Amino acid sequence: MLKYFKNSQLFLLTCCLISMMACSGNEENSESKIRSFKAEIVDSLVIDRLSMVELLDYQSTTGDLLFADVQSGDYLVMDKDGEVLSSFNPHIEGPNYMGNSSYGWSFYGKDELVAFGHPDFYRFSKAGERLGRYDNPINPGGGIWLDYSPQRIKAFETQRGTEVVALILDLTNRNRSSQEYQDSVDAVFRMNFETGENTTVMHKEPDNIYRTAGEYMDWGYPTFTRLSGSTFAFTHQSDSYLYIFDAEKNEYLNKIEIPTDFLPKYNAVSFGSKDAPEQLRVNANIFSVGDKVLLLSIGRIPDAVMKELQQIPNYYESPELEAAVRKYITTDFLLFDQKQFLGKVEWEINLNEALPKGTENDFLWLKRTYKDERDYQTFLKVKIVEK
Repeated sequence: MLKYFKNSQLFLLTCCLISMMACSGNEENSESKIRSFKAEIVDSLVIDRLSMVELLDYQSTTGDLLFADVQSGDYLVMDKDGEVLSSFNPHIEGPNYMGNSSYGWSFYGKDELVAFGHPDFYRFSKAGERLGRYDNPINPGGGIWLDYSPQRIKAFETQRGTEVVALILDLTNRNRSSQEYQDSVDAVFRMNFETGENTTVMHKEPDNIYRTAGEYMDWGYPTFTRLSGSTFAFTHQSDSYLYIFDAEKNEYLNKIEIPTDFLPKYNAVSFGSKDAPEQLRVNANIFSVGDKVLLLSIGRIPDAVMKELQQIPNYYESPELEAAVRKYITTDFLLFDQKQFLGKVEWEINLNEALPKGTENDFLWLKRTYKDERDYQTFLKVKIVEK
């Protein structure tokens, strides 16, 4: 199963993003016709840097942005005008070393950063000085990169100070294809580094589909995003609902049904089966847009079709694959507030490499892609507006 996730990630992500523009005109369901929305570019940030950078987090209170240089391993804190405030590399051995890789970063409090390392967690100053190392609340048994780049860590404020939630997968030898695993496993942990407290949050309730279906659909880990304060939204790849959750109180605030036309589709298998389940439509990721939630729903190429395509020499460049992408891979952005589904978002902005980055403000960040190499990079500020 680990091999399946690792090998499928690049292909699935590339295919779904290439198809964004072509699929933006999918037929809307009856609910989304009541209100319709569109993504609109309202501003941009130009970064004069040749090597590729990835946006990791945005601090709504200061306007600071945290980037990773994917080629050098440097981390850059920039202000809202794109001026570099600090640059550091915690993957070089020394007093600020955190290991060779990380699974996620977040701004932490007013002047700090927090990193989900392997296997521990770390706090840094914005200048890159390591301020603390903290044990993982479980023995994860390894690490893994996940499809559709779900958020792995996010800091938030509580009455006890700054805390974090983190997506930590149990990769030990537990049988994920079992009812016991789906009933008992919790993947999101809330941690307070000052007090040493930690607890699981965003648990699956007894009526959750992963606990009632009686079959194996997928691992069942969630994708989450912070809205404001300690309020988060989350869902799972094969779930029928979007959930609003208070991480500080550890309680559900609302449960919103995903419209029928966009519900996940899958072919589950019996628990313990040697066959793998097939996902035909998934809740791929969610993003905060202020106090609203943007859910990305993606249709996928059936496994049988993919097996046939893979028999073609250089199939990833073949017209047959291009035709399959157009036929099967649909991408829909769905907008929710904390009470209900609001409508489908018309998305005509080209996405070939990166997914949006949600913020607690009323916009998203999106990296603009170019076909030719340039000595600068552009990040777009995108708002969701009613048509």
